[in-house]
Amino acid sequence: MTKPDSKTETPKPEPASPKAEPPPPQARASEARAPWDLPLPFTLPTPEAFGQMVRDHIARTQGMMEELAVYEGVAVQRARTAVNDLARLTADSLGYMSQLSAEWRKLALDAGRRAADAVAPKS
Repeated sequence: MTKPDSKTETPKPEPASPKAEPPPPQARASEARAPWDLPLPFTLPTPEAFGQMVRDHIARTQGMMEELAVYEGVAVQRARTAVNDLARLTADSLGYMSQLSAEWRKLALDAGRRAADAVAPKS
């Protein structure tokens, strides 16, 4: 292969690439800022405004906690009622079980006596 003649070779245009312009150099070294000192597109609240926002938030939170206390009171009362109803039901069930057990013992003894009378010779 032959090398193309550099005189006849047409220069190729460079592709346009989107390059960001470098930031202008700082005027003085004393004005150099830290990376976190970037200008913000909004203003920061003053300490007084921030304090007011915190106080407002605490007031709203307190209201929410008071409302939760009301709901919690209702839930605790319902739980107490359910526990009392369950205790009463358990006590009634124990009484009924005791009654059934006494009846079963009585019936078992009566059946045993009748069976003994049926097989025992009558005198």
